[in-house]
Amino acid sequence: MEDKQVALKSITDLAKEIDVSPSSITRFCKRMQFDNFQQLKYAMLEASADRDREEDDIRRVSDLYVTVIRSTQQFLEMEQIARIVDRLQKADRVLFCGVGNSGLIAEEFNSRTERMGMDTAAMTDAHTMVMRSALLGERDVLMCFSATGKTQSVLAAAREAKANGAGLIVVTTSGAEELTDLADEIVFVANHVLAADDKFINTQISSLFFLDVLTYRLLENPDLQAERAKTLAALARFR
Repeated sequence: MEDKQVALKSITDLAKEIDVSPSSITRFCKRMQFDNFQQLKYAMLEASADRDREEDDIRRVSDLYVTVIRSTQQFLEMEQIARIVDRLQKADRVLFCGVGNSGLIAEEFNSRTERMGMDTAAMTDAHTMVMRSALLGERDVLMCFSATGKTQSVLAAAREAKANGAGLIVVTTSGAEELTDLADEIVFVANHVLAADDKFINTQISSLFFLDVLTYRLLENPDLQAERAKTLAALARFR
């Protein structure tokens, strides 16, 4: 099994190499539920081909990740990220909203910011996000995640927030004007379809990459870093 060329050798050559008799190899094959050495070799070749196919898939998906992340990187500007970080830190309250996969992004970012001691919440239910957005004020921020920029509940929440003077940050893959025209900050992230592979259905990686950059910058604030340490310590004691 350590010799990758076993499947290409005759039973005699292999017997000489490992210093056993050909009959010993035959007995080994039968013990492994193969009729003969040839059958074992075919099985090994097939297993090797399967491994190669699996490794090709791993490389392919890895390359797709790199493509989407690099494309998103081209959209991002540190000057804008600094402005967004500043708005999030100065806000009295921050609501993150999104539906479906975008809702998962909203919940992920909320989980991070809550652990930093920030007053945040994630809204993924249509009615709840609209109601909560209507209660925001001028010192609050609504951050919307919408791949299409056309999700009706997210649009409604954005309108309510803007009507009350709240700040609005939009993270999207689309230039849908109905939502982006309302925004104070528009962050474009790469659409997974640019990967041109219908088996690659990860719609979240570009937004998560953006969140990682935001999180990294937020945690440069020693107060947020200290608050995060407190919450993590509390969770550790709870376990």
